[in-house]
Amino acid sequence: MTNPVQTNPVQLCDDVEEFTARAARWAPGMPFPLLACRALDRYRSLFPDGRLPAPVAGPREGTVVSVGNQAAAAGAMLARATERRHLVVKPDELLAQLAAFSGTLVAVVGLADDLSEAGDWPGVSGASVGVVTARDLPSLACLVYRSLTTESVGEDRMFIAAHPMLEDSEFADTNEFAGLAPLRERRLKVVVLRALGKECCVGLPDGIVCGRSDPIDSPLPRFTPEYRHMPCMLGHGCHRSDLDEEQRLPAAELHATVVFTHSCSSVAVGTNAYPHHIALGLGLLEGTAVAVVGAMGVHIVQRSAQAEFEAALAEGLPLGRVVERVTERARPINGWLNRFGLLGDPGLVLPWPTGADHARPSATVATTPAATEPDAAALRTLSSLTNVVLPRLERLCWLEPGVDAAAVEAFRIRLRSITEDLHAPGLRVDAEALLEDLTDFQHRTAAQIARDIYVHGWNYGGPALDGLREVSQRPAACPNCGRDRGALVTMRHLVHDELVVQTLQCRRCGDLWWTSEAGEPTAVLEGPVDVDVRGNTIAGLTRTIRNTSAEPLSGGIGFAFAMRRFLGLPPETSAPIRVEPHGTADYTAQIDLVRYQPRPDVHTGVFVAVVNGIYIASASMMRLTLPQRTAAQHRGLRS
Repeated sequence: MTNPVQTNPVQLCDDVEEFTARAARWAPGMPFPLLACRALDRYRSLFPDGRLPAPVAGPREGTVVSVGNQAAAAGAMLARATERRHLVVKPDELLAQLAAFSGTLVAVVGLADDLSEAGDWPGVSGASVGVVTARDLPSLACLVYRSLTTESVGEDRMFIAAHPMLEDSEFADTNEFAGLAPLRERRLKVVVLRALGKECCVGLPDGIVCGRSDPIDSPLPRFTPEYRHMPCMLGHGCHRSDLDEEQRLPAAELHATVVFTHSCSSVAVGTNAYPHHIALGLGLLEGTAVAVVGAMGVHIVQRSAQAEFEAALAEGLPLGRVVERVTERARPINGWLNRFGLLGDPGLVLPWPTGADHARPSATVATTPAATEPDAAALRTLSSLTNVVLPRLERLCWLEPGVDAAAVEAFRIRLRSITEDLHAPGLRVDAEALLEDLTDFQHRTAAQIARDIYVHGWNYGGPALDGLREVSQRPAACPNCGRDRGALVTMRHLVHDELVVQTLQCRRCGDLWWTSEAGEPTAVLEGPVDVDVRGNTIAGLTRTIRNTSAEPLSGGIGFAFAMRRFLGLPPETSAPIRVEPHGTADYTAQIDLVRYQPRPDVHTGVFVAVVNGIYIASASMMRLTLPQRTAAQHRGLRS
C-alpha cells in the first residue's frame, strides 16, 4: 500500500497519557505517536539527516492480541496498520485465550513484566506466536514503529558470528569479538549469533554480547528473590571475569533488522529465570532489530537450522512460519532441545534475495551445508555394533581370559568417535572399515581361543564359571544320538546380569554345544559329535554354522584338539567366516594324519566360532583307528 507524503511521519509525545490518546486516534497516513527513549535514538542514528521514515501499512497474516492496558495502545496501532483483528486480554487469561488460535499466527503485544504474569511462553497454547515486547512502553512503541518501517534502512546481507568450537564456524564472517565492530555502525538485514550463552548473553572466546543496555556497574532495579542472579546484579561485575568493559557489547548497540541466535534461552519471555533487565532478547529489541529468532531453553546447535532459516526466508514466508520451519525441520536433534521462539511480529515478511551470492556477498562466508539425514545403512551398522556386537565382545572378556579386552575398549572408543558426527561425508566408509576390523578381530580371537584349547585344554566360561548359576533347564533331543535324553541348560552370572551361557547336554554324548547368546540362539554350529577316522589320511571334520537371524554373521571359526599338543595331534586351524541372513556356511578342519600320527584313541576336539560377538563352541569326538594294513600287521604280531 502506498502511503501519502507526510511532513512529520512521527509525533513525539510528552507523556504516556498523550501517547495513549494519540494512539487511540491513529490511522495509516497519520504521524505515528512515539515516546522518547534510547531505542528511538539508536534507530534515528541510522538516518544521516535524522529524519525518521513513515510507517508502511499493508495486510499481514494472523491476529494481534495485546496483553494489559498499557500495551493495548501499541497493539491497536499494529493491528490497524496491518489489517488484523485486535483483542485485549489480561495477563492471567492470555494462555487460555490463545488456545482458540491453534496454528494461527498471533502477534502477542505486551510489556515483558505483564507477559511474565502469564506464567509460560505464549506458544505453549498451540498458537504460532511472535511476541512483540519490550521492557517499557516507550521501547515497545518504538518496536512497533520499526516493525512498520522494516525496509527503510539496512543492507541486504547476512552476517554470521560463530564461536570457533561450534560446527561450521569456518563459514562465519567472524569467530572473534573484534569482528562484531561493523555491527555498531551498519544495519544488516540478518545477523546470526552462533555461540555459547544463556538468557543474559551470548559469548565468543574474547568477548560477549550482553543483554544489559546500561553500563555493567549501573545500579539495577529491584528484583524479587525467585530470580536467578548474575554477579553484575550484585555489584560484582561481569560473570566473564576474564573480560573488561570494552569486551562487552550491549545487545542494544548491535544493528540488525533480524537477529537469529542459537544460544540457550535467548528467547525467554514468560519463562525467564533471570530479570528482564539483563535478558539478551529484550536487549536486542532495544536496539534497531525488529525481531529476534532465538533458542528457547537448553539448546543444542543444529547443523541444518541455518539452511532451513535461509530457505524459509527466500520462500517469502512470514517470520512466524520461518520459525515453525526451523523448529520442525532442524536436524540432527529435533524436539525439546531444538525449540525456537520469535520475539517480533510473526506476520512480518522479510524480503530476502533468493540468490545466495546476493544474500551474502562476503567472500569469507560460504553457504552452510544443507540438512540431510544420516546414511541409513551406516546407521544400521553402527547401531548393531554399538548395541549388539560390542556388548557381546565385552562379555566375552569375562568368559575367555585370552581375549584382548584393551582392543575391545579401543573399538568402543573408535565407535564413539565416529558417531560424534553422523552427517560426516565419510560416515559409511568409516562404519564399513570399523566392521571389517571387528570381523578381523573376531577371527583372530577365535584363532587364539583355538590355540589355547590345543595347548591348555578347554573349559568354556573359564574364570566366569564360578559365578554362573543355573536358572533354567528344559528337556531336549540330542542331535548326535537322536534320543530324548538331552537338556538345554541356561546359566546367568551372579554379578553380571547380562552374562548368560547356554549349553546343550546329553546324558550319553556329553557336550553338544555352548553359546554366549541369550534366548533362542540365532547362530548355531551343527554337525556330528562322533566321527570315525583312520590314521595315515587327511581327514575332514566339518561344522555347519546356521544363521537364523535377519542380519549377516561375520567373524572367525576354528578347530583344535583339546590339550593335544603333547600327544602328537595336528595344531589348531582357523578361518574367517561370513554367513548370510537365514543362510548356512560350512567350515572343514583338515586333519593331517599323515604327517602327524597320534595313537589310536577317542580324541576330543572343539569347534569354536566368534561371530557378531557371539561365542559358540561345539564338541567333537574323533574316534581314530589305525589304517587297515597297519591293523592287520598288529594282529599278525599278536598271533
